Amino acid sequence: MTETITSDGGPSMYYDFPEGAITLNDLIEYKNMDFHRGNTFKACWRFGTKDGTTKEYDCRKIIYSGARMLMREVGTEALRKTLIDMLQDPQFCRS
Repeated sequence: MTETITSDGGPSMYYDFPEGAITLNDLIEYKNMDFHRGNTFKACWRFGTKDGTTKEYDCRKIIYSGARMLMREVGTEALRKTLIDMLQDPQFCRS
């Protein structure tokens, strides 16, 4: 279980890198990220800058991995409802 951190809106320790962290992989390992959480983190970090990929590719990876994470938390049916509700929301119905 991950420890929660109290914040008053000012500087917080969760923004600090752990001692010895040099690469993104160090941060992923420090936070014990699973496959989908790590993929989301990496896609956000490199957004549109990885050779051979596009911003659209990274967006799809973020959505896919985020959906997998949510499915683990709430189940398949609740995930399906969330996605349908999002797509029916007026903010997602723009051309």
